[in-house]
Amino acid sequence: MAVVDDVIVAAAKTHLQAEPKGGAPAGHYLGGVSVHPGYRRRGIGFALTRARIEWVWARSDTVYYFTDDDNAASMRLHAGFGFHEVARLPTILGARANGESLVLFRAIRPAQFLA
Repeated sequence: MAVVDDVIVAAAKTHLQAEPKGGAPAGHYLGGVSVHPGYRRRGIGFALTRARIEWVWARSDTVYYFTDDDNAASMRLHAGFGFHEVARLPTILGARANGESLVLFRAIRPAQFLA
């Protein structure tokens, strides 16, 4: 969660998928990030993403996330953290693609990251 002047302006989540399901591997997943429109383009989404990745890497060497195949902004953001495409599926963990497919990404904890 991100707070500015005692007001929540953004929220993000992670979840643990305990078992593989429908082409999605078991593991830690980044969930959605929601930033209030008046606070976008200030690095809040980046900071929440970095914090969640570091949280996962303290527990696991792998983190996953998925997005619609046309969400270029999300793909650019996550590419900077080392995410690489794993699969394209019509559904992932109950979420359905808005376009042609959802794209599943994975990032492996770098050796220099201290858990």
